[in-house]
Amino acid sequence: MEPSGHPVPTTRKATATLLPELHPGRAEALLFDWDGTLVDSQYANYRAMADALAPYGVTLDQEWFDARTGLSSADLVRTLAQTPGTRPDLPAEEIVADRDRRFLADAAAIRVHPQVAEVVHAHHGRLPMAVASGGTRLVIETTLRHLPYRGLFTALVTRDDVRRGKPAPDIFLTAADALAVPPGRCLVYEDSDEGIEAARAAGMAVIDVRPVTGRA
Repeated sequence: MEPSGHPVPTTRKATATLLPELHPGRAEALLFDWDGTLVDSQYANYRAMADALAPYGVTLDQEWFDARTGLSSADLVRTLAQTPGTRPDLPAEEIVADRDRRFLADAAAIRVHPQVAEVVHAHHGRLPMAVASGGTRLVIETTLRHLPYRGLFTALVTRDDVRRGKPAPDIFLTAADALAVPPGRCLVYEDSDEGIEAARAAGMAVIDVRPVTGRA
C-alpha cells in the first residue's frame, strides 16, 4: 500500500515485525492520530458520546458516528445539531465535558493497535514523532498513563491547541512546527477521511491505517 499524498520511497530496513505497508520510507518525522490509529478506542468513544447525548433526547447512530471519527467531539456535536430531527441548541461544551468524564472512567481498558505501536517503537530515537489528534489533551494524557507509549513522543498536539480541527490542516502543521520539521518531510498515520484530508491540506504524505487495523 502506497501512502496517500506525496510518495515516500522505502529506503530504511524495516524491523522483522513492522508491516511493509506501514514503513515510513524517507520521512523525517512521524505524526500519529490518536483514536483509531494509535489506540483502539472506537467503541469506547461511541458509547461515551451516546450516553452523554441521551439526556438531551438524542439517540446516536453508531454508523453515523463511525463515519465522522476525524471530527473532534465538539465539532461532532455541532454537526449533529445541524441534522434534521435533532434539536439545534445542543450545548456542545457541556456534552463534551460529560463525554470526557464517561470515557476517562474506562481509560484503563483502552488498548493499542499493535501494528501501529510497532512503528512507534521501531522508530523511537531514530525519528522525531508527535501525536496530532482531534481529541482533548486531558483525555489523551490520562489514557497515555495506561499504555506503553509514555515518553516516546516529542510533542502532543490536540484540538485544544488550534483554532480549527480536522479536516483543516492546523493540527498537523502545529505538530510539524513543534518537531521543527518542514511539513513536506512529515508522514502522517491516520484512520479517518477527515484526518487524511487534513494531512493532504498540510502538504504531508499520509498512510491510511484502516486496512491494517481492520476498519477498511
